[in-house]
Amino acid sequence: MCAVNAGWFPDPSGQPGQRYYDGQRWTQHFAPTPPPSAAPPTAVAVAVSSGGGANHALHLILTILSCGLWLPFWILFAIFSGSAGSSIAVGGGPGGVNVDTRSRTPLIVAGVVLGLIVLGILAENPWLLLVLVPMVGAGGFLFWRHKTAEARKAQELREQYRRDVLAARADYESKLYAEGDPAGIYGRYPPPNTGAPVTRFNGERLPTVEA
Repeated sequence: MCAVNAGWFPDPSGQPGQRYYDGQRWTQHFAPTPPPSAAPPTAVAVAVSSGGGANHALHLILTILSCGLWLPFWILFAIFSGSAGSSIAVGGGPGGVNVDTRSRTPLIVAGVVLGLIVLGILAENPWLLLVLVPMVGAGGFLFWRHKTAEARKAQELREQYRRDVLAARADYESKLYAEGDPAGIYGRYPPPNTGAPVTRFNGERLPTVEA
Protein backbone atom coordinates (compact mmCIF):
# COMPACT_ATOMS: atom_id res chain seq x y z
CA MET A 1 0.00 0.00 0.00
CA CYS A 2 1.53 3.34 -1.03
CA ALA A 3 1.72 6.15 1.55
CA VAL A 4 -0.57 9.12 0.99
CA ASN A 5 0.77 12.52 1.99
CA ALA A 6 -1.30 14.91 4.08
CA GLY A 7 -3.30 17.53 2.23
CA TRP A 8 -6.68 18.64 0.96
CA PHE A 9 -8.51 16.16 -1.25
CA PRO A 10 -12.00 15.98 -2.78
CA ASP A 11 -14.46 14.76 -0.16
CA PRO A 12 -14.84 10.98 -0.74
CA SER A 13 -18.45 11.15 0.47
CA GLY A 14 -19.35 12.90 -2.76
CA GLN A 15 -20.41 16.29 -1.39
CA PRO A 16 -18.88 19.30 -3.14
CA GLY A 17 -15.79 20.59 -1.38
CA GLN A 18 -12.51 19.32 0.02
CA ARG A 19 -11.67 17.49 3.24
CA TYR A 20 -8.27 17.46 4.97
CA TYR A 21 -6.34 14.18 5.21
CA ASP A 22 -3.55 14.28 7.85
CA GLY A 23 -1.65 11.34 6.38
CA GLN A 24 -3.32 8.72 8.63
CA ARG A 25 -7.02 9.48 8.68
CA TRP A 26 -9.62 11.95 7.49
CA THR A 27 -10.25 14.91 9.79
CA GLN A 28 -13.32 17.04 10.44
CA HIS A 29 -11.82 20.02 8.60
CA PHE A 30 -13.93 20.67 5.52
CA ALA A 31 -13.66 23.44 2.93
CA PRO A 32 -16.80 23.98 0.86
CA THR A 33 -16.63 24.73 -2.81
CA PRO A 34 -16.51 28.51 -3.40
CA PRO A 35 -19.64 29.97 -4.99
CA PRO A 36 -19.50 30.41 -8.75
CA SER A 37 -18.52 33.81 -10.07
CA ALA A 38 -21.19 36.16 -11.28
CA ALA A 39 -22.25 35.83 -14.89
CA PRO A 40 -21.01 38.54 -17.29
CA PRO A 41 -23.52 41.35 -17.82
CA THR A 42 -23.51 41.08 -21.60
CA ALA A 43 -24.50 37.98 -23.52
CA VAL A 44 -21.90 36.55 -25.86
CA ALA A 45 -22.69 34.37 -28.84
CA VAL A 46 -20.04 31.96 -30.07
CA ALA A 47 -20.17 30.12 -33.38
CA VAL A 48 -17.58 27.46 -34.20
CA SER A 49 -17.12 26.13 -37.71
CA SER A 50 -14.80 23.19 -38.16
CA GLY A 51 -14.53 20.85 -41.09
CA GLY A 52 -14.45 17.11 -40.77
CA GLY A 53 -10.98 16.79 -42.26
CA ALA A 54 -9.17 13.64 -43.14
CA ASN A 55 -9.38 10.68 -40.81
CA HIS A 56 -5.71 10.60 -39.85
CA ALA A 57 -6.13 7.66 -37.50
CA LEU A 58 -7.49 5.55 -40.36
CA HIS A 59 -4.72 6.70 -42.69
CA LEU A 60 -2.13 5.84 -40.05
CA ILE A 61 -3.51 2.31 -39.72
CA LEU A 62 -3.57 1.87 -43.51
CA THR A 63 0.01 3.15 -43.76
CA ILE A 64 1.21 0.69 -41.13
CA LEU A 65 -0.67 -2.26 -42.66
CA SER A 66 0.68 -1.45 -46.14
CA CYS A 67 4.24 -0.99 -44.85
CA GLY A 68 4.26 2.67 -45.93
CA LEU A 69 2.70 2.25 -49.39
CA TRP A 70 -0.39 4.23 -48.36
CA LEU A 71 1.65 7.20 -47.12
CA PRO A 72 1.55 9.20 -50.44
CA PHE A 73 -2.23 8.99 -50.45
CA TRP A 74 -2.29 10.12 -46.83
CA ILE A 75 -0.23 13.17 -47.80
CA LEU A 76 -2.62 14.03 -50.64
CA PHE A 77 -5.66 13.71 -48.38
CA ALA A 78 -4.02 15.83 -45.68
CA ILE A 79 -3.03 18.64 -48.06
CA PHE A 80 -6.06 18.84 -50.33
CA SER A 81 -8.83 18.20 -47.83
CA GLY A 82 -10.54 21.56 -47.45
CA SER A 83 -11.26 21.04 -43.78
CA ALA A 84 -7.87 21.43 -42.17
CA GLY A 85 -8.97 24.50 -40.26
CA SER A 86 -11.58 25.98 -37.98
CA SER A 87 -13.26 29.36 -37.57
CA ILE A 88 -14.54 30.85 -34.33
CA ALA A 89 -16.90 33.85 -34.38
CA VAL A 90 -17.63 35.69 -31.13
CA GLY A 91 -20.36 38.32 -31.04
CA GLY A 92 -22.30 40.34 -28.51
CA GLY A 93 -19.33 41.93 -26.76
CA PRO A 94 -18.25 45.55 -26.91
CA GLY A 95 -16.12 44.92 -29.99
CA GLY A 96 -18.93 43.55 -32.13
CA VAL A 97 -18.14 40.30 -33.96
CA ASN A 98 -14.63 38.87 -33.88
CA VAL A 99 -13.67 36.04 -36.22
CA ASP A 100 -10.65 33.86 -35.46
CA THR A 101 -9.57 31.50 -38.23
CA ARG A 102 -7.11 28.76 -37.38
CA SER A 103 -5.49 26.46 -39.93
CA ARG A 104 -4.01 23.09 -39.04
CA THR A 105 -2.49 22.47 -42.49
CA PRO A 106 1.13 23.39 -41.55
CA LEU A 107 1.00 21.11 -38.51
CA ILE A 108 -0.40 18.22 -40.56
CA VAL A 109 2.17 18.66 -43.32
CA ALA A 110 5.00 18.80 -40.75
CA GLY A 111 3.74 15.59 -39.13
CA VAL A 112 3.52 13.78 -42.47
CA VAL A 113 7.02 14.93 -43.48
CA LEU A 114 8.36 13.72 -40.14
CA GLY A 115 6.66 10.38 -40.74
CA LEU A 116 8.33 10.14 -44.15
CA ILE A 117 11.72 10.83 -42.60
CA VAL A 118 11.19 8.18 -39.93
CA LEU A 119 10.04 5.61 -42.51
CA GLY A 120 13.08 6.39 -44.67
CA ILE A 121 15.43 5.91 -41.75
CA LEU A 122 13.75 2.64 -40.80
CA ALA A 123 13.88 1.42 -44.41
CA GLU A 124 17.63 1.99 -44.52
CA ASN A 125 18.23 0.76 -40.99
CA PRO A 126 15.66 -1.92 -40.08
CA TRP A 127 17.63 -2.77 -36.96
CA LEU A 128 16.32 0.46 -35.41
CA LEU A 129 13.02 -1.35 -34.92
CA LEU A 130 14.77 -3.41 -32.26
CA VAL A 131 15.24 -0.16 -30.32
CA LEU A 132 12.03 1.64 -31.25
CA VAL A 133 9.61 -1.17 -30.44
CA PRO A 134 10.92 -1.75 -26.88
CA MET A 135 10.89 2.02 -26.27
CA VAL A 136 7.25 2.27 -27.32
CA GLY A 137 6.38 -0.78 -25.22
CA ALA A 138 8.18 0.63 -22.18
CA GLY A 139 6.40 3.97 -22.58
CA GLY A 140 3.02 2.26 -22.73
CA PHE A 141 3.84 0.16 -19.68
CA LEU A 142 4.93 3.21 -17.66
CA PHE A 143 1.74 5.06 -18.63
CA TRP A 144 -0.41 2.09 -17.60
CA ARG A 145 1.47 1.80 -14.32
CA HIS A 146 0.95 5.50 -13.57
CA LYS A 147 -2.81 5.30 -14.22
CA THR A 148 -3.06 2.15 -12.10
CA ALA A 149 -1.25 3.85 -9.20
CA GLU A 150 -3.63 6.82 -9.37
CA ALA A 151 -6.67 4.53 -9.31
CA ARG A 152 -5.23 2.56 -6.38
CA LYS A 153 -4.53 5.77 -4.44
CA ALA A 154 -8.10 6.98 -4.97
CA GLN A 155 -9.47 3.61 -3.81
CA GLU A 156 -7.29 3.71 -0.68
CA LEU A 157 -8.51 7.21 0.16
CA ARG A 158 -12.14 6.09 -0.15
CA GLU A 159 -11.53 3.06 2.07
CA GLN A 160 -9.69 5.18 4.64
CA TYR A 161 -12.58 7.66 4.70
CA ARG A 162 -15.09 4.85 5.26
CA ARG A 163 -13.03 3.49 8.16
CA ASP A 164 -12.63 6.96 9.67
CA VAL A 165 -16.38 7.57 9.51
CA LEU A 166 -17.10 4.26 11.23
CA ALA A 167 -14.47 4.96 13.91
CA ALA A 168 -15.83 8.46 14.56
CA ARG A 169 -19.38 7.12 14.85
CA ALA A 170 -18.28 4.39 17.27
CA ASP A 171 -16.40 6.91 19.45
CA TYR A 172 -19.37 9.26 19.47
CA GLU A 173 -21.88 6.58 20.45
CA SER A 174 -19.48 5.21 23.08
CA LYS A 175 -19.29 8.67 24.64
CA LEU A 176 -23.09 8.96 24.66
CA TYR A 177 -23.37 5.51 26.26
CA ALA A 178 -20.92 6.52 29.01
CA GLU A 179 -23.09 9.60 29.69
CA GLY A 180 -26.22 7.45 29.97
CA ASP A 181 -27.75 8.73 26.76
CA PRO A 182 -30.00 6.10 25.09
CA ALA A 183 -28.64 7.24 21.74
CA GLY A 184 -25.40 5.51 22.73
CA ILE A 185 -27.24 2.19 22.40
CA TYR A 186 -29.67 2.83 19.56
CA GLY A 187 -27.61 5.35 17.57
CA ARG A 188 -29.60 7.39 15.12
CA TYR A 189 -32.34 4.78 14.74
CA PRO A 190 -34.05 4.14 18.12
CA PRO A 191 -37.18 1.99 18.31
CA PRO A 192 -40.33 4.16 18.04
CA ASN A 193 -41.84 2.82 21.28
CA THR A 194 -38.88 3.49 23.59
CA GLY A 195 -39.28 7.23 23.81
CA ALA A 196 -35.53 7.69 23.47
CA PRO A 197 -34.48 10.98 21.87
CA VAL A 198 -32.68 10.88 18.56
CA THR A 199 -29.26 12.55 18.76
CA ARG A 200 -27.50 13.39 15.55
CA PHE A 201 -23.75 13.74 15.14
CA ASN A 202 -24.03 17.53 15.18
CA GLY A 203 -25.62 17.47 18.66
CA GLU A 204 -29.15 18.26 17.46
CA ARG A 205 -31.93 16.39 19.28
CA LEU A 206 -35.15 15.63 17.50
CA PRO A 207 -38.53 15.43 19.28
CA THR A 208 -39.47 12.10 20.78
CA VAL A 209 -41.49 9.90 18.47
CA GLU A 210 -44.72 8.73 20.06
CA ALA A 211 -45.67 5.10 19.58
